[in-house]
Amino acid sequence: MKRAYLSLCLISALAPLNAAAQEAARAESLLAFETASAGPKTDILNSCPKFQTFKQASSYPDGSSNLRDVSEVSAEILPLPADDMDRASLLAALNDTLTYWRNRPDTFKILIGKDTYTAVQMRRTTQLLLDAFSGGLSPEELLKILKNQFRVYRSVADDNSGKVVITGYYEAEIKAARHPDAVNKFPIYLKPADLVKTTPDMGVDFDYGRVDESGNLVKYYSRAEISGGVLDGKSLEIVWSAHPAQIMLLQIQGSGLLRFTDGDFIKVGFDGANGWPYKSVQKLLIDCGEVPPMSFKDFINYLSLQGEREPRLVDLDTRYIFFKQRPNDTPAYGAIGSGLTPGRSIAVDPKPVPLGVTALLKSKKPVSGSSGLSFKDFTRFVTAHDTGSAIRGPGRIDLFWGAGETAETEASSMKAEGDLYILIAK
Repeated sequence: MKRAYLSLCLISALAPLNAAAQEAARAESLLAFETASAGPKTDILNSCPKFQTFKQASSYPDGSSNLRDVSEVSAEILPLPADDMDRASLLAALNDTLTYWRNRPDTFKILIGKDTYTAVQMRRTTQLLLDAFSGGLSPEELLKILKNQFRVYRSVADDNSGKVVITGYYEAEIKAARHPDAVNKFPIYLKPADLVKTTPDMGVDFDYGRVDESGNLVKYYSRAEISGGVLDGKSLEIVWSAHPAQIMLLQIQGSGLLRFTDGDFIKVGFDGANGWPYKSVQKLLIDCGEVPPMSFKDFINYLSLQGEREPRLVDLDTRYIFFKQRPNDTPAYGAIGSGLTPGRSIAVDPKPVPLGVTALLKSKKPVSGSSGLSFKDFTRFVTAHDTGSAIRGPGRIDLFWGAGETAETEASSMKAEGDLYILIAK
């Protein structure tokens, strides 16, 4: 699962830009990284007023617009559904969505805007979409069906743009060692036995915790406490890494591949968090003038160059993610309990945008080529399969890119405004 702050994280920390401005910004990305990477190896944050705000705040998000509403709109505003991906991937994603709804009781309900829908209605919605996409219809024919047979809801941010902000995430790959040594001394942990997944009826405002010595349910240990050794001696280590920033990368993506020096690897996936809020270290360093805006991939590289300062910077984010090992031939898994479909699965805040909804997305995407990144318009059907603790409100979604170098480059560079139209059968 992507969950855990997945994407601050995928966030490039650049505000959504128009196409020309995006291309200009990306053209300067390498220079920005090279300039920043030569930056301070000693802490200079204590003199930054924003650092005091960071320390006192319950959370410190990346700054993206993320709140407003989901409301019904006229189907007449739907764009032509000229999907930019293959039909097989769409049918696979929708079949996973249908399985999700079949596993919910008939009385299970979701709220979209001001309207309530049951699992029965969502099964019918998903099946109608499967039938429509299985027929080889043209975009014009599909648009007619959508207008006649579906209600349309638009998800919007709080910046009066009427848009959503789309970022990207992917299945990370990091270098790892089976045993600790002088270089690889930072562990990646399994879920502790005393970690408690909270529920709404427990009356707490955190998602994971522990029962303390007094019998009270409290947040689990912070990242700094875990880095300080509070879990030592519990045999929870999966592997070790040379860089806590690489562990942060894995935690932000929520799943990944741990590659050993002999070429062998293991896969891991999300298996719980520590209940603490996500705090964006990248946003802090940008606000304090230490680094310019850059892709998250470049920011992780920047942290990895900070020497002894690296673990201290990483520990500023209090949230921590635990993992479990998965078979090497399995895909990354989402919050609905099935494998994510690259390019089709999105992570959402399930309060305004429930899991299991299908939508038409229109935006711009980064495309990696021999001459670098370019940005192209695209329209695509997507379905909500995952969540992320940095994905808050109806104005933010995270698009899953898959695995590999191209997925890493493009997902790390994805941040654009777009339109998200949720489809519900009449």
